[in-house]
Amino acid sequence: MIKLIVVIKRSAAMSPAQFHAYWRTEHARKVRSIPACAKYIRRYVQAHTLEAEYATSDPAYDGTAELWFDSVKDKDAFFSDPDYLAIVAPDERVFADMDQTRFLLCREEQII
Repeated sequence: MIKLIVVIKRSAAMSPAQFHAYWRTEHARKVRSIPACAKYIRRYVQAHTLEAEYATSDPAYDGTAELWFDSVKDKDAFFSDPDYLAIVAPDERVFADMDQTRFLLCREEQII
């Protein structure tokens, strides 16, 4: 199984609260709405930076997304799917600063 970890920086146009609410609801709904999601994604998890982290400073990142795929081929098929390109990809730019967002493709190895 292949895991894509996305380290997300929010758009400067959004407050932390706006970012987290939008990502958690609107963006997640759009991802789930496309048939390619059920076909290629085995698991999709969001991890949101704790609210307390914003009290002292602006965190380097606002959260991570983890997407599991059976193979790199399936990951590539998802991200090239016409519905992803028309619905999900443009939405990413609504809430995320894509210039500062980072992607890590890896294979998980459980230690504990």
